[in-house]
Formats: sequence, C-alpha cells, structure tokens
Amino acid sequence: MSNINTQVQFVFESMKTKIAREIVARCQTIPVIKYVSFDKIRLLAADFKDFEIPAIQLIDVAMSSVHEAARAKKNWQISLELVMKHSENGEVHQPDLWNLENEVLRKLWAQPNLGIKGVIQMNFLGSQTDLHLLEPYYFARLDFEVMFYEDLVRAC
Repeated sequence: MSNINTQVQFVFESMKTKIAREIVARCQTIPVIKYVSFDKIRLLAADFKDFEIPAIQLIDVAMSSVHEAARAKKNWQISLELVMKHSENGEVHQPDLWNLENEVLRKLWAQPNLGIKGVIQMNFLGSQTDLHLLEPYYFARLDFEVMFYEDLVRAC
C-alpha cells in the first residue's frame, strides 16, 4: 500500500500533507481495501493488479482560499475513487460498490475534522458511480472538501 512519504524533511508540515496522511490512514483500516494511494494515481483501470483491488485513489482536485490576517481559511476539494473488479474469486455487483462507498464514508466522517487541529470539517459533496462502462471494473467517485485554517506566517 502506498502512503504519503516525503523525501525532503520540512520544519513545518503543510495542512494538506497532514490531511492526506490521515485520510489514507483511515482508508487503510477498511479490511477489504488492498491498495490506497494519494501520490501515485493510476490512470487506467488495467494498471491495477488483481491483488491490489479493491483500491482507493485520492485525487487533489482544487483549493480555494480566503485570507484572514496571518492565516487563511481554505477549502480543499478531493475526489476519492473506488475501484472494484470481477475476479476468479467472485463477481462484483452494484450493491457491493454501494456498500463499500458507504463504509468509506462512515470511516471518514466518524470524526469530521479528522482529529487534526485547524481542520474545521469535511463536507461530502456527492458521488458518482460507473458500473458498466469498463467491465469487469466498477468505479465510484466520492467528492468532498476539507475546510481548514492554515497559518500564512510563523512565529518569529
């Protein structure tokens, strides 16, 4: 499983790094999930090996910011992609994808601020499923935003 690792050590870790690390950690606690990644996105379904599915990919979509003196209130939009596939171990059905989608939402929203100081909350924006476009793969995309404060300056 992939995790968020940095090659260069920074004195101050960004809020995006903290948030992404926590989302990945929560997704990795779902027993059926075999692969979770934020920093290595697979563009084609065929790029997944069978032993990596069901998989989750987190995609950085956009961020908006409003300055408030020495800090900024940010809204970071993220898409979470679920990938499932028919295999020799069994078929995937529409309810399987919906049930996994529900389990992911429950894991993430068990603590809407992710237990991170500065995170206000996560807002679920919606979901989209694609059940038949690329068989034997089944996809769901969960869109959400994370609202948080981040200091723009540090104490001297």
